[in-house]
Amino acid sequence: MRRYILAIAKRVLPGPFVQWYRRRRAARRYLKALGYELYDRQTRLSMQEAEGRVAAAQTRFYGQFMKDVLERTDLILQELDRRIEGVSTRHGAELATLRREVAELRARLEARTGADPAAVEGATVEVGVAAGPAPPGGS
Repeated sequence: MRRYILAIAKRVLPGPFVQWYRRRRAARRYLKALGYELYDRQTRLSMQEAEGRVAAAQTRFYGQFMKDVLERTDLILQELDRRIEGVSTRHGAELATLRREVAELRARLEARTGADPAAVEGATVEVGVAAGPAPPGGS
């Protein structure tokens, strides 16, 4: 039915009016399509903005998380450093004590044997082995 009315209107109305009407309808269709496209773009931009905000929030979250982890790691390393210093100090003191004992033992050995200090320096002392005659039947 619509085609029939349009065909009659084209025959009855002057040509410039028909051309003007066609341009007007084309402009309306174009503006309507442009409106839809702009709306879609704005919606997409809003989604991108939202994603950007979420990404920024994640970045702040991970930044704070990493800062906390690094602080905790630093505290753990400081505590381990203190423990290592304590152990090295304790072992250093024990080593000094052992050196004094070795020096005392050498002095006693020199006093008993009357040996030359240079000969005593190269001598080794076995701890836990009793000096004396070998047991009978032993190897």
